Amino acid sequence: MNTIFDAMPVKVLEELERIETTVSEKEQRAFLCQADAQDLRLRHDEIIASWTARAEREGLDNLVAERQRLDDIAWVFDPLPNRIPVEARGQVR
Repeated sequence: MNTIFDAMPVKVLEELERIETTVSEKEQRAFLCQADAQDLRLRHDEIIASWTARAEREGLDNLVAERQRLDDIAWVFDPLPNRIPVEARGQVR
């Protein structure tokens, strides 16, 4: 009994084989990408949950004030956009 594959030239069969191999590889990569994405989603949710718990313990206003304090300190040591520290501004080099 013949099948459709018996009617196809070798060149077409080789192309089908390449396609099947590529599909398999791409499906495997997609599976790995999906797993990585799920790991990132879990990490994202863990970070939010930990900060929510911390806000419940320490108070949201306290955390906001602490962030502003740290941002102010960071600005002194790594300002944007000219990256010149506050203490060096206005000085001639």
